[in-house]
Amino acid sequence: MSDDFQQAYLKEIGVQTPISSFVTEEKEATREAIPSEASTYAKPIIEAASEVAEPVMQASHAEVDVPPTQTAAADGLAGLKIKAEACKACELVESRNQLVFGDGNEHADLLFIAEAPGRDEDLAGKPFVGVTGVLFERMLAAIGISRDDVYMMHGVKCRPQHNRDPKPDEFAACEPFLTAQLAHVQPQVICMLGRVVAQSLLKTDASLTELRQGRFSYRGIPVLVIDHPSYLIRAQQNKRRAWQDLLRLQSFLQTIH
Repeated sequence: MSDDFQQAYLKEIGVQTPISSFVTEEKEATREAIPSEASTYAKPIIEAASEVAEPVMQASHAEVDVPPTQTAAADGLAGLKIKAEACKACELVESRNQLVFGDGNEHADLLFIAEAPGRDEDLAGKPFVGVTGVLFERMLAAIGISRDDVYMMHGVKCRPQHNRDPKPDEFAACEPFLTAQLAHVQPQVICMLGRVVAQSLLKTDASLTELRQGRFSYRGIPVLVIDHPSYLIRAQQNKRRAWQDLLRLQSFLQTIH
């Protein structure tokens, strides 16, 4: 990616420092805060997966009737999406316009999970569209990643009315589909976007600051937590912090290739 593109992105997020010195400065700061992504994740990770091996609502399993791993292997994501569209395990099916199942590279090393679809996504039936999608793609491009390189989905597949936070039972109802998607894609890194999805899937009440700085895993896969792009649109003052998180993500991805 060209310096011109990165410079334009950094200017947009409020970083006025020349690109060469800023990137060097931020990377060095990131390395100090995170000694070595390879060594960090080689150490024992907080195994959130052991705490979330099964969704809370057992009734949801019976209603959706989805054996996650077997379904992913037998039908692929297309077949799994059909099953998800027929799911009536929670009330969100009554108010949604479209299921927002997932999108992107089905064999990506990097997988993003946000909390639930917003209005634009609910109308399009696709994650990360509209203004939020544009910012998300620019964020990826700033560290040399294309939307086509990653897989994107939500912890909850249907939009909650008035963009409220999803309820625990709604996350539980969708978790069999989420785990089946993971079984198909088999990413090497999960990036959770925002506090709500991270707290829900990792079963923690940690603050966003603690989540951004912590080490976690979900079902044995390393997890990084960063701000959701929609939050950055509302809180422009945190876009510099987001750039630091992106460099952290980039640094870790370089250790797995």
